[in-house]
Amino acid sequence: MESVWEKRLQKPRFDTLNRDKNVDVLIIGGGIAGLLCAYKLKNAGVDCMLVEATEICGGITGNTTAKITLGHGLIYDKMIHRFGEDYARFYVKAQSKAIKEYARLCKDIDCDYETRDNFVYSLSDV
Repeated sequence: MESVWEKRLQKPRFDTLNRDKNVDVLIIGGGIAGLLCAYKLKNAGVDCMLVEATEICGGITGNTTAKITLGHGLIYDKMIHRFGEDYARFYVKAQSKAIKEYARLCKDIDCDYETRDNFVYSLSDV
């Protein structure tokens, strides 16, 4: 199945690194997590470099729905049972902070970012 992003987006291409390079931080992986790390580090003045084996935003990032959500009910349930409620609360707070940061970053990017309600339902009591 082809991603909707793969159909519509012209991804940037970069030359292969063909020499040694010294940096303070090496970020491995050019998905959304790697790109955000590189963005934040560069803006903080950190000498960093991002490397990607194939293509920027390929793999997992290229095949997502681009939905950013706190609706991780199954994850929270597993965390509570395995690590306790405090750990799950910490995770929720971190996710909430990340969503606010995404919204802040997207104000300056033409990316069709929108906030929408999230609904989860089940066909059984489980």
